[in-house]
Amino acid sequence: MKRSQPDHFSIKARQEGYPARSVFKLQEIDGKHGLLKKGSRVLDIGAAPGSWSMWTAERIGPKGSVVAVDLKECTIPARYRNVAVLQGDAFSPAVREKLDASGPFDVILSDAAPSTTGNRTVDTARSAALAEQCIAAAGSLLREGGSLVFKLFQGGEEQQLKQQLRELFTSVKTFKPKSSRKDSFEIFFIGTGFRPSTPTSPGSPRQSREEV
Repeated sequence: MKRSQPDHFSIKARQEGYPARSVFKLQEIDGKHGLLKKGSRVLDIGAAPGSWSMWTAERIGPKGSVVAVDLKECTIPARYRNVAVLQGDAFSPAVREKLDASGPFDVILSDAAPSTTGNRTVDTARSAALAEQCIAAAGSLLREGGSLVFKLFQGGEEQQLKQQLRELFTSVKTFKPKSSRKDSFEIFFIGTGFRPSTPTSPGSPRQSREEV
């Protein structure tokens, strides 16, 4: 669906100097879950046009750092000196080598969405595949105790993704920001308390808690 008229959040984002309304989704997520701390090291996957990276840089302060990655060009204003931009596929070997050198990260954020076709079945499947890539990247790029946030177009894969997250995080939550458009079927997953993969002793299953 094409949206010809900017809504309240789009207008407010422009007034505050952000290129996209999505900044308010991150503000809601962080306001509820408290993920971004002063001095944090953050990876933003699918960063263009830059709103999440910009707001994150402000939130974590000059002692923190953001690595913003996107296939598209992402221009961050020069005043954000603690943001480094990489153009390319965050999951490709070449970019992953650079991310490995910059990590480990305290938080991985992803508002990334796949190229959409208008076919909900196809689009949700692509979104789920992208989410799985984010989870896999977190497994090697997050520090112990770190957090992961990613977007999903809901299409039936939610339980499978929750199970994957439970294997890696002590807490798994889902969240629908009020600033998401009413006709959007997006939802955000938040995993906190990252646990590096280790063998589980017999009779001692990993425990995780979940909140919607």
